[in-house]
Amino acid sequence: MEKDKNRYTEAEKKRILEQLNEQRRQEQKARESLRRYLSDKKVYRYRGSEYYKVKDYKSAFYIKSSIIRSLDATVQEVELERTGYTSNRTQRGFIKWDSMQEKILLSESKVRIYYKPFEIECV
Repeated sequence: MEKDKNRYTEAEKKRILEQLNEQRRQEQKARESLRRYLSDKKVYRYRGSEYYKVKDYKSAFYIKSSIIRSLDATVQEVELERTGYTSNRTQRGFIKWDSMQEKILLSESKVRIYYKPFEIECV
C-alpha cells in the first residue's frame, strides 16, 4: 500500500521532467549570458585575489571575481570593498545577475534590500 503512494503516473513523470529540464535550460542561459558579459571586463589583482570593479555614476566597489563568476539566477550575499580618498572600507550586501538586462544588480544594504543596476569596468 505504501508503494502506491510513491508511484507517479506517466503524465506526472513527464511533467516533472519537463519542469526540471526547463529550469536547467534557464540556468544554462543565465551562465552563458554572464560569461559573455564578463569576456571584456577588466580584472584587478590585489593581495593575491582577483576583483572586478563594479561602478555606477557615484560609487564604485570591488567584488571578488569568484563570486561574480558563480552568479546565475540566485541571490548571493557579498562583501563589498569600497575605496576612497580617505580610507578603504567594507560592507555587506546582496548581488544577483539579471540575464534579461545583462546587468549586475546590487543591494548595498542587508536591511533595506533595493537592487540597483551596476556596470563592471571594461578593459
